[in-house]
Amino acid sequence: MQIFKIYEILFAIMGSVANLNELKFELKQKQRQEILTEVLEIIRDEFYPPEVNIRKEFIKKVEEAERRVKEGKFSKYTTEEFEKRFL
Repeated sequence: MQIFKIYEILFAIMGSVANLNELKFELKQKQRQEILTEVLEIIRDEFYPPEVNIRKEFIKKVEEAERRVKEGKFSKYTTEEFEKRFL
């Protein structure tokens, strides 16, 4: 009878350890997700200015370029040419 009680306690402990491993895995994943979310927010804040901070002239030039592309009138620009023309 004692041996069955020992096995019962042992299986309970093993189940608890398995649950702890699952919980540990879930916590790690949640922590990773929180870190990624934070990093993305920092990137958005640092590199993507809010729309109110984008100059209206830039928006007009982009809209004009989009219209020309739709009409089939477009040009190729080097990075330097693009920056000079649109920025």
